[in-house]
Amino acid sequence: MPAGDGRGRGLTGPRPTARGLALLVAAAVLVLAGLTLGRREAIALGLFLAVVVGASALVLAGRTLLARRLRVRRTVIPGTVQWGETALVTFDSPDTTDLVDSVPGRGPVTVAAGGLSPDAEPDPEPGPRPGAAADRGYRWKGTTRGAYLLGPALARLHGPFGLWSARARVAGTSRLQVLPEPLEDEELDRVLRAGVGEHDAADLLGSQAAPDDLLVREHRDGDALTRVHWGATARTGRLMVRQEEWAHDPWAVVVLDCRGESFSADRHQVDGGGGLSWQTSPGFERAVQTAAALILRLQDAGHQVLLMDQDGHTLDPQLTSAVLGASPREATWPSALPAEAAAVVVLLGEAVGRDLPVLATVPHHLQRVAVLFGPAGPQDAAHRLTAGGWLVAGPGR
Repeated sequence: MPAGDGRGRGLTGPRPTARGLALLVAAAVLVLAGLTLGRREAIALGLFLAVVVGASALVLAGRTLLARRLRVRRTVIPGTVQWGETALVTFDSPDTTDLVDSVPGRGPVTVAAGGLSPDAEPDPEPGPRPGAAADRGYRWKGTTRGAYLLGPALARLHGPFGLWSARARVAGTSRLQVLPEPLEDEELDRVLRAGVGEHDAADLLGSQAAPDDLLVREHRDGDALTRVHWGATARTGRLMVRQEEWAHDPWAVVVLDCRGESFSADRHQVDGGGGLSWQTSPGFERAVQTAAALILRLQDAGHQVLLMDQDGHTLDPQLTSAVLGASPREATWPSALPAEAAAVVVLLGEAVGRDLPVLATVPHHLQRVAVLFGPAGPQDAAHRLTAGGWLVAGPGR
């Protein structure tokens, strides 16, 4: 991952510190008292203090000019972490320079000269790390999935005697991705087996399934017995046949519902750093975890996987950019299905009822699986989907 490049540097104006303000006040009081009482030594002392404060400001001005040329490089190792893992952020700046870095969810973090920040995350794996010879930085733990921006970093500058201070921007932003934690195989199997109502659950992705299990459908009159898929028949309790033979790797489409109204319970904002933010909720994160596990399982089974949102827009399969948004209309993804698709798995939230007419247009020759999320489960929608030939599962209600 590219480190911060330091472009777009700027300065915050010099400001007197508490010590500098105290000396300025003392200088003014001495000068006024000397003029009032006619004491020249008081006036001289007051002017001396004022000169000291002014000289400190001039020296700081010179340091700020030098800071314009300072190049600080931020390195993030690794640039992509799994949920719950920790990234090490280091800087190659001079040891005499204190830095303040803007960290999502934690605000400004002081990077003290000569070591790790005292408010850094504890190191879960002590010892040397590749590419980080100097422990000058901090550790950041990914507690929420997403794509974050670290920075910008500011150098803290001080005048002599600590009378003035200023900050100079010496590094830009660096991107850090936190991947979702996919469900374990056992948990994914439990989700897919959690059928709605009295109907059997979708069990076509179980650990005992063959790679081509998604290419089966129920037996119809006229189907040859040579096309019977006995493994799927044993698992579902219904006579299942292979849909057709494919000369290339089959495509599977995973659709993730990203509408805010579909996962409205406990919806909240996440600070992404750099002025970025997005919305998510526990239910949506559960759906993202399920989608991540489905993608891995399908790829392991030999399928090419396409991930889309409810409007048919392609999503990054790493799922760091999937966020809840305002989309108060029904889904339109069926019109974006590729011709090579053999199966579609849809992860739907509370707005599934609005999508039923659209879901009815999905070609019946596809293997269709709907995984429903919601506090109580959209039971009526589940029954209607099942009646339309969909295999319906849920996260266990």
